[in-house]
Amino acid sequence: MPLLPSPHPSSVRQSWASASSLVIALAALLVLVWLLSSLADLKGSPVWFPLPLHITVETFSIVVAGLVFAVAWHSQQSVPLSNPLLACAFLAIALLDLAHMLSYRGMPVWVTPASAEKAIAFWLVSRVLLAFTLLAVACRLCHRSIALPRVPLLLSSLGLVVLVVYLQLFQPQLWPRTFIDEEGLTRFKVQMEWLIISLFALAAWVFWRAREFADRDYFEGMLAATLVSILAELCFTAYSSVNSFHSLLGHLYKIVSYGFIYQVVFVSSVRAPYARLAIEMSERIAAQKRADYLTHFDSLTGLPNLTQLEERTRQAIASALKLKGAVAVLYVDLDHFKMVNDSFGRTFGDQLICTTSVRLQQVLPDSAMLARAGGDEFVVLLADMENAEGASAVIQRVLDELAYPFMIERQQIVVSISIGVAVGPNDGMDFPCLLRNAEMAMYKAKEAGRRTWCYYNAALDAEMRGRLYLINGLRLALEREEFFLEYQLQLDLANGRVVGAEALLRWQHPQWGLVAPGQFIPAAEQSGLIVGIGEWIILEACRQATRWQAEGLDIPRVAVNVAAIQLHQGSLEQTVATALSKTGLPASALELELTESSLVDNSEQVMIALAGLKALGVTLSIDDFGTGYSCLAYLRRLSVDTLKIDRSFVSDLPNEDGHAIVAAIIHMAESLGLSTLAEGVEDEATAAELRRLGCSQAQGFFYARPVPASALPAAIASLPV
Repeated sequence: MPLLPSPHPSSVRQSWASASSLVIALAALLVLVWLLSSLADLKGSPVWFPLPLHITVETFSIVVAGLVFAVAWHSQQSVPLSNPLLACAFLAIALLDLAHMLSYRGMPVWVTPASAEKAIAFWLVSRVLLAFTLLAVACRLCHRSIALPRVPLLLSSLGLVVLVVYLQLFQPQLWPRTFIDEEGLTRFKVQMEWLIISLFALAAWVFWRAREFADRDYFEGMLAATLVSILAELCFTAYSSVNSFHSLLGHLYKIVSYGFIYQVVFVSSVRAPYARLAIEMSERIAAQKRADYLTHFDSLTGLPNLTQLEERTRQAIASALKLKGAVAVLYVDLDHFKMVNDSFGRTFGDQLICTTSVRLQQVLPDSAMLARAGGDEFVVLLADMENAEGASAVIQRVLDELAYPFMIERQQIVVSISIGVAVGPNDGMDFPCLLRNAEMAMYKAKEAGRRTWCYYNAALDAEMRGRLYLINGLRLALEREEFFLEYQLQLDLANGRVVGAEALLRWQHPQWGLVAPGQFIPAAEQSGLIVGIGEWIILEACRQATRWQAEGLDIPRVAVNVAAIQLHQGSLEQTVATALSKTGLPASALELELTESSLVDNSEQVMIALAGLKALGVTLSIDDFGTGYSCLAYLRRLSVDTLKIDRSFVSDLPNEDGHAIVAAIIHMAESLGLSTLAEGVEDEATAAELRRLGCSQAQGFFYARPVPASALPAAIASLPV
């Protein structure tokens, strides 16, 4: 991770490109000057760098060094760990450059007479200090050392300046010779310059390597400054007069290197934090706009959400009250959407939702407002209606439009919708009330067979309240042991022998008394509570069948009804296996009765579940055959054993059509190798006709009514001969 992430990578890359171009240009200039030295006296002629120009250049470099100190010292950034070191070093460099400037030949006497050697002494210390500082910065940033204390660094830098000034002014004999008039630079001076160049080169190499894994922008800026400093030192190795062109060029290069360092420090310490702050502010503003958008719009479809629809509904109701008009809230729900998601995936489902929203918007009037309530549910506001019937035409257009097939991912699919309608102000004076009532009406439309709509009426409130009480009672019934089983015998029509008993669930509520199965079983299935109840039924029926065997009662098998949700959730096989294991009942003594709808939906998953059940050894039958999908193609693949003919067909047996249907079912079962069981046999004539048609088994009030397990021996004894 970079030590100082750059807020604008493109601008930084452009800055480095400009810096590298400048370094190359400066290097080319130095090479050109070197080549021209043979044609003109650029090394020794004093006319190139007179004292006023020298003072101007040095003053400028002192100012830049002071700026580096000021910015780096006052920086509060903890990431660039080199700031305190750079600040203190450049304070010392600025003071040494000042001493260097005051020591030029021609400057006023400063304690001791001005001379070239005096100026060079301060110069060399300043350059050595810069070289070591850059090398320390490179190595220190590379290893991310701990921050150095500011005050000791400051005192050390000031102490170094005082020491150098004292030695030069009062102990000059301790300094080696660096410049001899009429001869130029001494060997020591040139060697020192090459030592400084070596230190700069080492620092440049470290900066170059560090830029690959640390803060690239910071290190590239420092690298440019170091390379220009090398060019400056090359100039200072070549002049024979401090006023020569090489000396001027070296001073100019020094200012450029200081400028690069100032730019790096300024960007990392001042401009970068503000740039990061600007980015953070932009991101925060964008996030706020996003949050504001999500507060009022759906992220998937872009439709308004219920928050925005509520405000619009409030205005529409106020207008309807003034004009004595009406508003309608339509609650639209896609039928069997979960099956679509399970079969084709969530992405397909999302595309279906989006396509549905587009088609709804196309068919709704301009004055309507469409919102997404979540999942596969939409809410429509129809404002400015004259009466409650005004919504009917719009609803019919919606149903007709969505009846056309959808084409999604090259897959054609037909979906239907159920719509609930609440009309204000009669059905509610505010949006929450209208929405709740429209949703209740939508569920009523689903109960009516889907692909239709239903208006809200006051009776729905009582019905929904009763359903809520019923579901709450079901949640406690199992825990309070309010359920019990009754059994209805099943007989072989050929010989009259008992072949089994169907377990039927009963609910004895402490306040409501005996609740009708047709009342509570659909509620248990819709709420999902049938899963836990079904597990109890299977276990209890297996226990009872085991008791019959232990008592010697000849009831070969017990039949248990299985809801579709039990089959689809994937745990029915485990439930049956556990019940058989706990009770010790042979698997062949258990029959599971399945509905047609549960077998057709999600057939691949169903076949896997049925294969597992058949592997256990249980018997399978299709309950109420003929009343559902009657998808005959699946019968062979599903490996069922018995078809149970629904009581509605059996009761209609005297009629010609009913007789034909029953005969067709029996004939089809025979051709597939399946047995048949007729439900609802009420008299001898019906039983005789079923025998003549070839039906295998029967059950009904003619033989025995459902009774508790304790009453079964008496029921068997009273069977008609």
